[in-house]
Amino acid sequence: MKTTALKLRAYETVYRLNRAFELVRLNLDRLEALGLFRRNYLKSFRNMAEELRAETNHELTEKLNEREERDWAHFGQLCNQWEKKFRDPNDVLIEAERLRKQARQRQTK
Repeated sequence: MKTTALKLRAYETVYRLNRAFELVRLNLDRLEALGLFRRNYLKSFRNMAEELRAETNHELTEKLNEREERDWAHFGQLCNQWEKKFRDPNDVLIEAERLRKQARQRQTK
């Protein structure tokens, strides 16, 4: 449960960070609309902010992706263990017969 709450806070913080980058971009657009500042500088500042946003998102989501892959494997194992407890032994035999039929059909083609 602690890990889930931690991940939730991480995703929320990444969202808030992106929202803040968007506010920077919007405010630079507003400054440009005023016509008081050099347009090429404001464009450069926007590019810097977007580069920083992209790099930040890349690094943060890469770490989150690693965590999600570990969780996926962990919870997948737990689900498989649960399913094994209740699996009908005859299901294995039925599946084996189905695979044999498929193999025979491939051989006849």
